[in-house]
Amino acid sequence: MRFDRLDILRYGALTDRPLEFRADAKLHVVYGRNEAGKSSALKAFSDLLFGFPHEISENYLHEASTLRIGAAITARGGNDIRFRRRRGRKNTIVSHSDQETPLPDDALAPFLGALGRPVFERAFGLDTRRLRDGATAMLQSGGEIGSLLFSAASGLTGLTNLRRTLDSDAEGIFAQRRSKDRLFYQALERHEEARKAEREHELKSGDWKKLVDEVERGDAELAELQGRRLEKRREHSRLATLRGLEPLIREIDADAMAVSAFSDLDGLADMEDRLHTAIDAHRRTVEKTDTARADVLRLRDELSVAQVDEALFKAAGKIIEIYAGKSAYLAAKSDIGRVRGEVDEFDQRIRQFTRKLGFDGDSDHLANMQPTDAALARLHRLIEVGRELRRSHADVERNLSKERAYLEDLENIHDGPQPVDPRQHSDRLAALLGDLGDIARIDGLHVRVERARLELEDGIGRLEPSIDSLDRLLAVPLPDVSTLQGHRRLIEAAATALREISGKNANVAAEAQAVADEMRHLERGDVIVTREEIATERKLRDQLWRELTDRPTPAGFTGVEAAISRTDRLADLALSDAERVARHTQLQMRSSELIKTGERLAIDENKARATLAGLEARYLDLFAQSGVIPLGAEPMIEWRRAVEALAIQRASLNAMADELSVLRISQDRIFPLLADIARDTALPEARTLPCTVLGRALVRHIDVMEQRWSESRATEGKRTSSLDTIRDIEAEADDLRGRTERWQAEFAEAASAVHLEETATIEMAEATMDIWRQVPQVLSERENRDRRVRGMTRDIGVFEESVKTLTGEIGADLSQLSADAAIDILHHRAVAANAEHQRRARLVTDLDLAELAVARCEGEAATCQDTLSGLTSSLSLLVEPSSLLQRLGERRTSQARLLASRRRFVEQANGLREDDVRCELADFDRTAAALAIEELEREDAELVDRLGDVTASLAENRRRRQELETGKSVEYAVFERLSAEQETRELARQWVVLKLAARMLATSMESYREAQSDPVILRAGALFSALTGGAFLGLVQEYGEDDALHLHAVRASGERVPLSGLSEGTGDQLYLALRLAFLEDYSSRNEPAPLVIDDIFQTFDDDRTRSGLRTLASTAQSFQTILFTHQSSVVDLARQELGEAVDIIGL
Repeated sequence: MRFDRLDILRYGALTDRPLEFRADAKLHVVYGRNEAGKSSALKAFSDLLFGFPHEISENYLHEASTLRIGAAITARGGNDIRFRRRRGRKNTIVSHSDQETPLPDDALAPFLGALGRPVFERAFGLDTRRLRDGATAMLQSGGEIGSLLFSAASGLTGLTNLRRTLDSDAEGIFAQRRSKDRLFYQALERHEEARKAEREHELKSGDWKKLVDEVERGDAELAELQGRRLEKRREHSRLATLRGLEPLIREIDADAMAVSAFSDLDGLADMEDRLHTAIDAHRRTVEKTDTARADVLRLRDELSVAQVDEALFKAAGKIIEIYAGKSAYLAAKSDIGRVRGEVDEFDQRIRQFTRKLGFDGDSDHLANMQPTDAALARLHRLIEVGRELRRSHADVERNLSKERAYLEDLENIHDGPQPVDPRQHSDRLAALLGDLGDIARIDGLHVRVERARLELEDGIGRLEPSIDSLDRLLAVPLPDVSTLQGHRRLIEAAATALREISGKNANVAAEAQAVADEMRHLERGDVIVTREEIATERKLRDQLWRELTDRPTPAGFTGVEAAISRTDRLADLALSDAERVARHTQLQMRSSELIKTGERLAIDENKARATLAGLEARYLDLFAQSGVIPLGAEPMIEWRRAVEALAIQRASLNAMADELSVLRISQDRIFPLLADIARDTALPEARTLPCTVLGRALVRHIDVMEQRWSESRATEGKRTSSLDTIRDIEAEADDLRGRTERWQAEFAEAASAVHLEETATIEMAEATMDIWRQVPQVLSERENRDRRVRGMTRDIGVFEESVKTLTGEIGADLSQLSADAAIDILHHRAVAANAEHQRRARLVTDLDLAELAVARCEGEAATCQDTLSGLTSSLSLLVEPSSLLQRLGERRTSQARLLASRRRFVEQANGLREDDVRCELADFDRTAAALAIEELEREDAELVDRLGDVTASLAENRRRRQELETGKSVEYAVFERLSAEQETRELARQWVVLKLAARMLATSMESYREAQSDPVILRAGALFSALTGGAFLGLVQEYGEDDALHLHAVRASGERVPLSGLSEGTGDQLYLALRLAFLEDYSSRNEPAPLVIDDIFQTFDDDRTRSGLRTLASTAQSFQTILFTHQSSVVDLARQELGEAVDIIGL
């Protein structure tokens, strides 16, 4: 799939921005400055192919519903489609027209296949960050092939660490070695504890019935104890109450006796308040009368000393009026001198103006001589015109002199022969420059060929086992590394099996020898009766007995008795030494088993030896045709890899040698053509120069000829232009002279209007105008100051005359003082007189009010005395009112105490009536009651202790029942056990998932390595060599200490460098080579997608950038590459390296 066109209609920061990709270009470079919209264009590829995401960030300029991206794409098979993508939930693919006809949702399926957005962005999208992160992860991984290939293919990094993390997580769940930190064993421990709790908390019916009976007995006993305690507490409460009420009864009796002492006042219940009110009112009126009389005497004294100056009081208004003008008077006296000085200064400036203008006179004469504003404006305009004419005259004269000098210089340029046009010679040389650039590489290529040949010979010499000829070796079939690895595994497995069998055979032989030695040790004592010997004797006895029963004979009886005797003796011997006999029998059986096992192991050992010999023979056959006597499998694997590297070196050497031969043929063909061009262009000593030097000399020589030709053509044009310019300047000078004469006549007329001579210059007119502009303001200011002086003189005279008149009337003693001092004193006296007059009036008013208050207080006092006399006269008691009031108060206090005593009695009597309590206290003995209370408290304490015991027993019983009902019962234990079992199953599932994931990841990486490592690594090595400019020849695979294949880079010198030894920049180049190799492999089997790259050359120098651009262009046959950049240097290098093969697109 290739993009023919991308139309960013409304997306991100771009609007109606088309990007056309030339079909014949090998590399497309989209160039734009920062913030030009490159990021939006990059994101547009993904959103176009796979749709807009729900959360979109490219709608900051356009509404989300109006976003549109269009494109025209072509598949590898030739199918093409023009479409647009819009944002929405359905019908997002539409035709590339204004009608936007909906297209099927699977319209892009033939172009994308199974490719999705994540894979496209990771595998076919590359920027500086992803390149750097991928290279960093690759360098840190150590170059493990499976992880490295998988990362380069998918764009994912850290796969080896992910696999280790999965294994570590699985290890944290379960492993063979038991640990308290592993989750499985934690769940297993909870399961065992739950089973133990299930057994411990099992409840039996007898135990439960016993608990129920204990509760019933405890409740009955508790009820009995509580009844007894209630009776005791009631008796205790009665005695304690009586003991507490006895003092209150005595207190009530005492208070009642105190109240009875005032029985003569029983009819005067409300007399106390009235008597108290009358006495208090009489006392207050007497005090108020005394105070009023004292105020009258004080006010009469103050009024007698208050005196007022009536004349001064009457003149106070006029004094204040004059005093108000004092500040203006002082200000005028202070400012009049300064203002008179300003008038003198303005007169001086007016005299200066008249002198500068050239005539004598005062301000009035100067005012009459002022020109009109129109005359001044006309003169100002003419001054500006005159200055402009003066500048124009100077510019014309300067330009005319400069142009005439320039024309004279042009006339003196050509001193030698007339230049000729070198175009035909330049075209012939340009056709040969491409070949000349290649021929310039002959010397460097020759050195590289010789160095590569020496390195190849050194590599061949380092081979062990050695070879005679690399060409003959590569001409015959050789086993590859995987075949050797397979044979190594088979041979190692066969050797291991042989060692195991040999070890088992040795162990069996040793054990058989130990059994034989132990049997001989047991046989050193008495004869050992074996089971077989006893069985043989019994069989013989039974046979003799059958013969005897068939034919009884004396000899038969004797034989039977002897057989029975022997059998019994053997049985007795076996019984007496049963342990030794049993051990001997056991050893005999073990010896037989060992003999059979040894025979079987001997057969297996022979078979294993034969298998190992066969494998070694087949291993030797692998190298039969090459004539190489192989070493062990492990060194031969390294030997085979070295041979592959040498083959790559040989191929590279042959390619460089072929290229060197082609360049030399080109040199022989081009040199005569260069000599002809040198002859035609008159280049001296051309035949003596080498081909490349001659080419560079011709380039410089033709450049000089072109420069001289261009200069001659330009000089002629400049001469003609200079003559035209001189004629134009002279015409302009004539026009300026006419304009100047007309201006001079008008300027003389305007100057006379401002009293200047007709011969006045522009500078004189400007000076006169500056003076006339200042005259109106100076005259106005002078008139203003003069008016102020006259006004201030008038105000000062009026104020002083008013003060003088006033002092003559009421202050003759102040006539010698200044006006301002005299008015100050008079103002002070007037204020004092006014204050004293107001004070006297206020005293008269206060005296009248005080005399009225005395009369009113005396009347109130008489009324209060009459009221008090009326109260006492109605009583039959002959006592003073104050004494009567005191006895009434004492009676009230006694009654209050009696009421308080009865209230306390009610509060403490618990509802008992006073009469009932008095009856019970009739024969109450306080000491006996105290003893009875102590006895009741002792009995109550005993009951409390017993109640505590019973309650504790019941609480313990209930606790046990509650524990059985709600605690960790059997059901809870069963629940815990089932929960642990479920957790164990879940952990087992997690462990299986983690293990499977780790195994699948490892298997996927290994499978991908086995399937892709050879072609992808070979292609990546070639790309890596191109990216590094030949500094590295390619890539090789070697086994590391972890028995996994690791990638190494091969320098031009043959040195193998692990990935950890590469620099960051070289690591970036290697990761880019792996990514390109994968994409080429993917594109060979699937519909290719374009590779979109964003500024990956930011950290590359110019040489690396050139190599990168050439390498990207070399992948054009597999897939389309689009490079976004903001670096103009990358664009320049692309044009230099690729020429017409690069498509530069401005953004």
